[in-house]
Amino acid sequence: MDLSVEVTFKDGHKEVFESPASAAESTGLTEASVKTRCSRKGAGSKSKDGITCMWANEHTRKSKQAKRSKSKGNGFELEIINDLKAIGYTGCVSSRSQNKMADADKIDVVDLNGELPVNIQSKYTQNTPSYFTIRDACSDKSKPFVVIWKKTGDEGNSPGSVAILPLNYFYQLIKK
Repeated sequence: MDLSVEVTFKDGHKEVFESPASAAESTGLTEASVKTRCSRKGAGSKSKDGITCMWANEHTRKSKQAKRSKSKGNGFELEIINDLKAIGYTGCVSSRSQNKMADADKIDVVDLNGELPVNIQSKYTQNTPSYFTIRDACSDKSKPFVVIWKKTGDEGNSPGSVAILPLNYFYQLIKK
């Protein structure tokens, strides 16, 4: 992977360095600081010292962003699993670690005890997930399909999470 770095200095001139280490030498920043600035969401935004860094290679930029997105999604999935365990569904695990077929079938949470009444897909995105497209890709129609969505917010602050579920199932939940 090409780890060249494009640095924009305080005076506005730009320079491309072949590595974060060489960019660090020229800017007086640490190598870790250069990497952090390159990988930060919205890379290229001004920092306090006026030096901005971004990965010079677009493929590297996209790869680093994809890794960050995957990490956020996996963390949210584990948050859901821990919440389910806390309310009594102790057999819940990630399909990534347990059942590759379920993972490919758009089911993120697997209940080893068979007690969870729904199939769950988790999404941590800016835009509302396409519920029907995701649901239709799941071949397991034995349970209601629920998408739990956490909206990405500014600077990592999410405004919250919601569950998108079938209307009939919602009515079953609130029935008197």
